[in-house]
Amino acid sequence: MAMTMTELAKRLNLSQSTVSLVLNNRDKGRVRPELAERIRQEAAATGFRLNRAASDLRRRRSNTIGVALPSPQNGYHATLIFELHQEIIQRGYCPVFAFFETEEEQKNSTQLLLNSNVEAIITGEPRWLPDTLELPVVSFYSPDCRFDSVELGNEAALHLALKYLHRLGHRSVGWLGSDSEWRAQHLPEIAAVYGMSVRLSAEKLPAKTLVCADGMALVDQYRKRNGSLPSAFLAHNDMVAMGAIRQLHELGFRVPDEVSMIGQDDLADTRYTIPALTTIAYETPAYIAQTLLDHIFRRMNDPVGEPRRTIIPPRLVIRESCAATSPVSAM
Repeated sequence: MAMTMTELAKRLNLSQSTVSLVLNNRDKGRVRPELAERIRQEAAATGFRLNRAASDLRRRRSNTIGVALPSPQNGYHATLIFELHQEIIQRGYCPVFAFFETEEEQKNSTQLLLNSNVEAIITGEPRWLPDTLELPVVSFYSPDCRFDSVELGNEAALHLALKYLHRLGHRSVGWLGSDSEWRAQHLPEIAAVYGMSVRLSAEKLPAKTLVCADGMALVDQYRKRNGSLPSAFLAHNDMVAMGAIRQLHELGFRVPDEVSMIGQDDLADTRYTIPALTTIAYETPAYIAQTLLDHIFRRMNDPVGEPRRTIIPPRLVIRESCAATSPVSAM
């Protein structure tokens, strides 16, 4: 009867996980070279043969890559999902998508991928992944020190937007989005560099994709919370900005004559709105999809290296939704 890995580990007085790492050629940087050699010699001497089919099953050899991202209701997410689908297929794998809105859905989406026998994971919410996970993981947008990450240059983006508004004469800025987001938390300190004051629109919002209707509601919340309007708004994303512009119009405020507006994402629709939206843009979704997959495949080839970070630099796309301040715009 063939020797099992459990029996081989007992024979060597080692843990089965250590023996498994060596016999599956995943010992580099994890097992001392002399110990790995002793394990291989003992396996050869006893005639041990690794069951590759069972090993592949345990190692999740399913030829699939799991992707957990926010709902495609946001046009940017929808385009990114399409590009990820194309890129994963072109690299010979099959994508498994799981989408989320609420915090509970974030957990469920993560668990769905873990239960789907995927070989690697791309996720917008890495915090729900276990510490013991032995899969290549790359997080998008939300960094996690355990995993590789592709991040948007949010700090540089805030500097670009605030520097531009300051040059136009703005000294008061409002934030349309959740107070708990990184940009909202760091906006006051960055604005202070430019001698600008900041007020926020809302307390922590439920975890969800913010769309145009949220932009309309956030304008009302901002007025209720702060009384008057700032001379300029920074919006969580382009959809929030477009909804906010509509609500300001309904309230009788003119953009950009009385209130300026800057979005984020550079959605295709933003160049056709009235006024066309000034926004923060990053690399194309196709480029980001390629970058995410590059991280995944590097990690497949180097499972033990230090986590790698790629920060996507922003650029400011100037259109029509910002103007120089006037006495009216400071109301």
